[in-house]
Amino acid sequence: MKSIYIAFSFLIFFAYQAIGQEKLQTSPAARDTTSIRNLNEVVISALRINIPLRQIPAAISVVSGVQANAMSKTISADDALRLVPGVRIDNGTGGSRVHVYIRGQGVLTESGFRGIGVYIDGISINSPGGFAPDLYDVDWETVKTVEVFKGLAASLYGTSATGGIINITTKDGGDKPVNSSLYASAGSNGFWKILGQVDGTQGTVNYRISYSHMQSHGYRIHQSYMADNLSEKLTWTPSAKIKITQSLLYTSYFNQNSEGINLSRYDTVGHTAANTDAIRYNEFHKTQRLTAATTIKYDFAKNQDITVKGFIRMNNYQETSNNGDDYKPFINPGISAQYNLNFGKENLFNHLSLGADYQSMKMTEHNFAVPNGDSINSNRVDSYWSEQVFDLNYLLINQVIRQRSTGVFLIDKLDIAKRLYALLNVRYDYVYNQLDSATVSDSKTFSKPTFRFGLAYDLAKAANIYASYGSGFLVPTEDELYNNPVHYGGFNSLIKPSTSMGGELGVRGEIGRSLYYDVTGFSISSKNEFYRYSVAGRGNNTAFFGNMGESRRWGVEAYISYSPFDFLKFDVAYAYSHFQYTSPDSVKGHWIPQSPEHNLTAEAAVKFLKHFTLTMNVQYESKWYIQVDDSIYNQYHENGIIRSSTERTGFTVANANLKYTWKLGTLGGDISLFCKNVFDEQYFGFTEPNNGPDYNSYQAAPGREFFVSLRLRL
Repeated sequence: MKSIYIAFSFLIFFAYQAIGQEKLQTSPAARDTTSIRNLNEVVISALRINIPLRQIPAAISVVSGVQANAMSKTISADDALRLVPGVRIDNGTGGSRVHVYIRGQGVLTESGFRGIGVYIDGISINSPGGFAPDLYDVDWETVKTVEVFKGLAASLYGTSATGGIINITTKDGGDKPVNSSLYASAGSNGFWKILGQVDGTQGTVNYRISYSHMQSHGYRIHQSYMADNLSEKLTWTPSAKIKITQSLLYTSYFNQNSEGINLSRYDTVGHTAANTDAIRYNEFHKTQRLTAATTIKYDFAKNQDITVKGFIRMNNYQETSNNGDDYKPFINPGISAQYNLNFGKENLFNHLSLGADYQSMKMTEHNFAVPNGDSINSNRVDSYWSEQVFDLNYLLINQVIRQRSTGVFLIDKLDIAKRLYALLNVRYDYVYNQLDSATVSDSKTFSKPTFRFGLAYDLAKAANIYASYGSGFLVPTEDELYNNPVHYGGFNSLIKPSTSMGGELGVRGEIGRSLYYDVTGFSISSKNEFYRYSVAGRGNNTAFFGNMGESRRWGVEAYISYSPFDFLKFDVAYAYSHFQYTSPDSVKGHWIPQSPEHNLTAEAAVKFLKHFTLTMNVQYESKWYIQVDDSIYNQYHENGIIRSSTERTGFTVANANLKYTWKLGTLGGDISLFCKNVFDEQYFGFTEPNNGPDYNSYQAAPGREFFVSLRLRL
């Protein structure tokens, strides 16, 4: 901790030196407004209708593209969303493969995350059952804004949104007919990324197209990753009443899987160690995905419009391990329609929306058996990018999984008076799952209505008060359904949907011209919480899911941005999370896994000598628990050490970024030096439960890393 205090003392010294060198400016045009929020001007679209922030009865954080990339090599969500309280992101690879939690929701699935809706330019990346496999489609260098809606949002988006929404908007093209930009970054562990973009406006058409490639050897053994991203967006406005947006996303992502290790291996080999099976079986994940989407907005009458969105997603996924070589290609089309009507008087104005969402998915799974470790060819290819597999000539799994989801919703926003606003959401969802194989056919159906009601009172510029109460509905993901603990094949008949009820109370506002704050308290009670466990005697079939009684989550989230001078800015994001089980008695009072009690991010940025910006950041996370129940441990021994708890100690990590910005005629750009984990803190970036002889699984986070980045804009 002393080193962190020294770092911030150095930053404050720099700030005072800058005061003597920079002329103080107070005009709004000169101020860096990426953190100071004008509640009258910030308009939010995450609630499916455009609403000024001051009128929204919900906790929402807005991150600009400038903020997202201020301290990042522009590849991962944990860097981009570092200043959003209540959001925790586990990055066990250093790349783009992450697990996301909002207010404790989204806790570990077998892969990806659930209960959090992710939208890119209004198009969902979640499956019909609400499962988000990854964030590979997001190229953070192309992001314009991110809106994070925290809390029960199922009444707006369905089962994918019990924990909240991450609404990502990518950049539009520039005003000139043709603009171009280049981004390049390189650094530790063989990392490099390059992105080229062309954009502009030609008459009624605005366009942007970009392509990027990145790769790294990884900081652990057998942890390389490589990705290609193509992002295309075109908006045609043929008249004042019609707007058509077409987009195309292509992603190819390959990553070796070093997997988690037990503490014995960590103590023996160190933080770069891979699981003993990882290299032997050349374990890796490979994703290739194409998403094409079109959005049409038509203002067909005064105060009336309709928006229709359609997409089709094609995905090839492969995962190889000592459990088998698994292929899961799927096709996922979807469509949604929303009708908006605005009517009423000045002191009672109504914004009414009616809509429906529909998605379907067909996934074909083939899991080939692999030989045991002693039978694998000793002459196998062992390289960073090897895709060699060891398939035997028979299948462990040969099945087809189909999903359909339908949701109908109503949104009603009332401007009750000049400063009082009400928002009501009501929704009904129906989710159908079907499994077919040569030996078994099974189906599962889930359905439920959800609601949310809130009030916002714009008391003054310094105090915008909001409160809400609502319900959530979370269904099992595909993996949780077809991993059947009773017998091989068929759906898990023991698992049930999880339901939630909860509310929040918050206040946000601006004090003077330099301080913005947002503080929210919340409480959520859930039934049939999901958890992960193992079944003895099932061999390689190790991950099963069930329901663990009831829980109560309550906490406080706070964000403060203070800019006393135009060249100096401080940001602090803090979340207190008290997440515990309330039943059954066997786990009552136990903490929900992966949920630290304290999360704090503090950041300071100072501009000096006109062209330089120094940003320093500290991230603190307190201890967390891995297992639902500590009693499975029974104080076993490893290397002479007693392992008697699933508790993991927290960590404190410091980061720093120095950026130089210039402009020469029509050419502009910046160059930056980014140091991640300045003091080389050793900690675990990701953990998961395992009730077998290895007990828990740990993935060490990277130590100190350096990256240099260059942006050119023409």
